[in-house]
Amino acid sequence: MTEKNDFHLSDYSLENALPYLLNRAGVRIGDAFSSELSRFNITLPMWRVLASLLHEDGQRMTNLADHTSTDISTLSRLVASIEKKDLVARVPAEEDRRSITVRLTEGGRLLAERVAPLADLYERIALANIPPDEVLLLKRHLRQIYANISSLGKPVP
Repeated sequence: MTEKNDFHLSDYSLENALPYLLNRAGVRIGDAFSSELSRFNITLPMWRVLASLLHEDGQRMTNLADHTSTDISTLSRLVASIEKKDLVARVPAEEDRRSITVRLTEGGRLLAERVAPLADLYERIALANIPPDEVLLLKRHLRQIYANISSLGKPVP
């Protein structure tokens, strides 16, 4: 990590800033994939919920919020709208009846299984011409960046 006194404003370039590069790539992929999702009458945030549940069905709202990087209040409204489409169901958790578990309905599972290959195609297009070992490294680094940034704003023990 660069020390504060090593920073020189003249060296700063938005076009080389990691947050800018991550956002730029993410927005480009998200916009392109969102056009594809509109054929299925779902949005990108809806797809993230369905994809997360396809990977691990029966998640509590807090876990689903973490997996989809969606704050809990937004997720609650999002799940309600997906539930209206009969793609998910909210049910009391088996171990704690006060907690809510979100599950795919049969229709939600079938839709997610239809969309997953398209999501994979968009990822393959985005990663074209990047060697597989570098793709693995990129994904590992992105997970580490996420973990590093997750500590910001949290009290140090």
